[in-house]
Amino acid sequence: MEFVAARAVAVTHFAFIAFLVAGGPLSRRFVRIRPAHIAAIAATVAINLTGSDCPLTALETRLLRGSGRVPYERGFISHYLVEPLHPSGIDGRVNLILLGVWIVPTAIAYGVRPRRYKSVPNAT
Repeated sequence: MEFVAARAVAVTHFAFIAFLVAGGPLSRRFVRIRPAHIAAIAATVAINLTGSDCPLTALETRLLRGSGRVPYERGFISHYLVEPLHPSGIDGRVNLILLGVWIVPTAIAYGVRPRRYKSVPNAT
């Protein structure tokens, strides 16, 4: 049962990361998600600036250990997203790419004003 719970935590973690990356652009269309996205950004920045472990990663590894499985040693993103493509894990270049994938669309979404189109008068 703990293994199933660990998988559920992993799916939740993937969803959180997807929301973190796509939430900025989505918030331009769905304005009501903006507070949740800003809260997700704040939590992620706080965890990274303090050097803390992500609580979802800690929960998943604890559940994996409790189910008798060997938990992964590196972080969630490294284990599931980076190492399958780049076996040596996250280095400076990979970290820059990961930050770019997250920060660029978010900065554009929050920093660029939407275009306002002037209405064209009916020509009759």
